[in-house]
Amino acid sequence: MHTNYSVSLKLSGLLFCAIGALFLGGCASTVPNAKFSQALSPAYQIKAEDHAKAKVESAPGLDIVDVEKTRVAQRIEERIASHKAAQHGTASRDFSVEVYLTQYEKGNAFARSMLAGLGQIHMDGTIKIFVEPAHTLAGEFELKKTFAWGGMYGGATTIEDIEKTFADGVAIAATGQIEKSTKAD
Repeated sequence: MHTNYSVSLKLSGLLFCAIGALFLGGCASTVPNAKFSQALSPAYQIKAEDHAKAKVESAPGLDIVDVEKTRVAQRIEERIASHKAAQHGTASRDFSVEVYLTQYEKGNAFARSMLAGLGQIHMDGTIKIFVEPAHTLAGEFELKKTFAWGGMYGGATTIEDIEKTFADGVAIAATGQIEKSTKAD
């Protein structure tokens, strides 16, 4: 009798965790909201005909290597290309999207899997959008993304997952689709 109860309790716990993971699973894919210090006017939103080149730099002392900066820049360019397709303009323009990362912490997967809140992943930065070739500042905003869920979901989530939602946040702000999306693809 004790064995059946123990097995039943373990199965109930696993079921509870699985259901919880389904409901809480959106956290890593929740796109961060842009906090504008210089609003991007509709005239300077990146449109389907425009070209955007991203560049990522980091504050001194951040644990990020050049290949990671390149990966983040490519993700931003890909997400802008995806989001700008719905925005039609009249002329082809060139934009520079300059990202200055102020926080890039990969966290600790083992710590996250043990307890929510430990081993958090952080990615914060200031983003400036310039119209080229004059290098005229069109807009500036900050994005902050933190991931701290625990359990199997927390242990399986990586900085690369957070980079995707961060890139989506940049793209949504740069294309003027702020109200249109809250989840990354």
